This record gives sequence, C-alpha cells and structure tokens, in this order.
Amino acid sequence: MKKMIFSAAFAVSAIFTGCTTVESTQVFNRMGLGTPNEKAVCQTHVEIPGYFFFGLPIVTGSPKGDGEWSLFRYNLTTENAIYLLTKEAKSRKAARVVNVQVYKSEDVTFIPFITRRTVQASGTGVRTRGAAIERAASDFDNEP
Repeated sequence: MKKMIFSAAFAVSAIFTGCTTVESTQVFNRMGLGTPNEKAVCQTHVEIPGYFFFGLPIVTGSPKGDGEWSLFRYNLTTENAIYLLTKEAKSRKAARVVNVQVYKSEDVTFIPFITRRTVQASGTGVRTRGAAIERAASDFDNEP
C-alpha cells in the first residue's frame, strides 16, 4: 500500500513539474542591454525538464511550448531549447538573439535510479534601428 501511494505521489509530482517553461521580460529598469547599434527587446529563459529511469525518459517537457509535457520521449536537446528561445524572441519582435547560453544538468531524485535532467537556454532578443523603422512603416501602412 505504501509503495502504491508513493508511486502515485511521484507520478502526480512528475506531471506537474515536468512542464516546459518559457519566460520572457521586457523590463530592463532603463539599462541598455543591447549594443550601440541594437536595442534589447526582451530577455528570455527556457527550461525543459525531464525524469529518467536508468536513462530512459519517463516524463519530459515538450518542445511545443510553455506548459507542455510528453511521455516516454527524449526532448531535452539543445535544438529544442534554442527553437523555443528564438520562437519567443520573434513573438516579441526581435530581429536576432545575442548572448545565448545553454546549460544542461542532471540530479538524482529521492527515488533510486530516477534522475531529473534539465536543459536551460537564455538570451537577449535585439532589434536594429533599421528593423524598428521597417516595422513601424509596415504597421503604419497596414492601418486603415
């Protein structure tokens, strides 16, 4: 009975903690995070966690987006993390992403033979003055 309760508690905690997280901010407290020719548009952080049993995936975050998860699929790749990072930066109207950092980690959980791995990526989305002028002109032309 104790093993069954323990397994159910683990399954519930894995489902709620195995979700992909994409966070982005546009608040820089009047600090210039860009370069002299580019302006910072957003700072984005992506985390894709996963639980593994002897190296086989149980629950992992999904590369589809924020709050998604997958069963028995290996989604903890650098490509998936960078894809989500650039997708979020594009949605914030950034032209490119600079200062990209990717970090992978693995920790043993309180249950033997089950590990928690994560892939994290962060970067600053920037836009040039020319790109900002082009977007403003396009928005102006598209208005009724």
